[in-house]
Amino acid sequence: MVKNRLLRHLGTPAAIYGLLVFASLIAAMAVNRHEGDTIASVFVFSAVTLVVFWSAHVYAYSLAHHADERADGATIWASIKHGADESVGMLEAAVLPAIPLVLGMIDVLAPPRAIFWALLAATVMLGVLGFVAFAIRDSRWWVRLLGALGTAAFGVLIILLESSLH
Repeated sequence: MVKNRLLRHLGTPAAIYGLLVFASLIAAMAVNRHEGDTIASVFVFSAVTLVVFWSAHVYAYSLAHHADERADGATIWASIKHGADESVGMLEAAVLPAIPLVLGMIDVLAPPRAIFWALLAATVMLGVLGFVAFAIRDSRWWVRLLGALGTAAFGVLIILLESSLH
């Protein structure tokens, strides 16, 4: 039950992609911070950029859905709703990693710690999704653990590669 709920929201391709993009943006801002940059600027830049990527996903899903023969008779608004439903995971996945950034903005965490915890939250989320994916297949506990470590490690690699591009 919990596994199904978790995957329905955070296990979608859009959510995983959103998590990777959000973490990559945080990492890129952390590396390229200028003296006047605050943790708020890291949060705002990452959040606004993610919303732009989310909008692009909604647009892509909506247009593809509207042109799909299986959606015959669907109004443009129904296609937009479909696109939003398919893409909402991108925004949901950013909530947990955003919490340390918000804590940094209100001076509960120092900026370097806020960034560290945000990136760690994203990495742990990827590991948990890997663990759950192997659990659904009834893999042994050690395969689940290796799956979690592998998905987290590969996620970190993607985050590093993407952040180097920003």
